[in-house]
Amino acid sequence: MTGPKKLAACALSSAIALTGCPEAPGRAPSIVPHLRPRRTPVATAMPVTRATVAYVIDGDTIIVAARTRRTRVRLLGLDAPEATRRRECFGGRATAGLRRLLPTGTAILLAVDRHRADPYGRALGYVWRADGVFVNRVLIRRGYATTLFLPPAGPYRGEFAAAEALARTTRAGLWRACRSSP
Repeated sequence: MTGPKKLAACALSSAIALTGCPEAPGRAPSIVPHLRPRRTPVATAMPVTRATVAYVIDGDTIIVAARTRRTRVRLLGLDAPEATRRRECFGGRATAGLRRLLPTGTAILLAVDRHRADPYGRALGYVWRADGVFVNRVLIRRGYATTLFLPPAGPYRGEFAAAEALARTTRAGLWRACRSSP
């Protein structure tokens, strides 16, 4: 195929990939639609660093190893139920969900706000696995966390709000398990 036919075939292939429709019969889709990131790490104004997960503390906090340093990172744009100090509904399952998404040693891309930290001294950031999964959004979509926006609101506010709305509608995770809505 050459010229316009090749261009049309590429456009059709891209459209199919974006809609989440299966590819040609007999071929498995290359990316699971609900895990496909809508934005890449370069869409943030924050510098992106390669790191590995050293430990998952709870449903919204991880320890990462970058170069020779370990840093506690609070995931931006979300709030997971507590499983450490006070036991909240779904807290243990939220932690387990993040541990499944980011097992120890997982390679990640980390966009950290270098100008702010939370009151506990944790860095604030967005996390993508090396395979492109946007971890912050997946946690909200699966019902492991709710949205939480601290000023200034980040670039993913609309994406996270849509993921939470879908989780509520489908009663995913904590939206099914907990009696009182978060």
